[in-house]
Amino acid sequence: MDNSIATPADALHVRVRSITYLGEDVNAYEVVPLDSAELPSFTAGAHIDLYFRDGRIRQYSLCGDPTETRRYVFAVQKEENGRGGSKAIHEIVHAGRILAISAPRNNFPLREDARHHVLIAGGIGVTPMMSMIRRLQAIGASFELHYGARTRGRLAF
Repeated sequence: MDNSIATPADALHVRVRSITYLGEDVNAYEVVPLDSAELPSFTAGAHIDLYFRDGRIRQYSLCGDPTETRRYVFAVQKEENGRGGSKAIHEIVHAGRILAISAPRNNFPLREDARHHVLIAGGIGVTPMMSMIRRLQAIGASFELHYGARTRGRLAF
């Protein structure tokens, strides 16, 4: 996760500005552009690819406000028995670290025209819902969130 490796030509390089504890084994990572430029805009429910120096690519949902273009926020739950991406992020990513990411894309768009929105999330699956909640609040839409996790300590946000 540094600039010394080959990444896609259109990769964005960002700096980790802060890491926030959200719950048991769950951290939020705030990233900002390396220069004063703005980041590409995104829509509620969007995600980014995070490019690892060993060639792995992992997707993380953006959970910040979709109107913000000076920072992205994504959350990662550490999985001890996963494929290693979340564990690596928790162990080696620190404030100041430079990451290579993709521009946001959205395979989980919000239907803003619904009369009422029912959002259902389990565990770390709440992350795309956070940007949806921000958007729904901004447009004055009716919604409710149902959210569960294995333990109270793993409830992020």
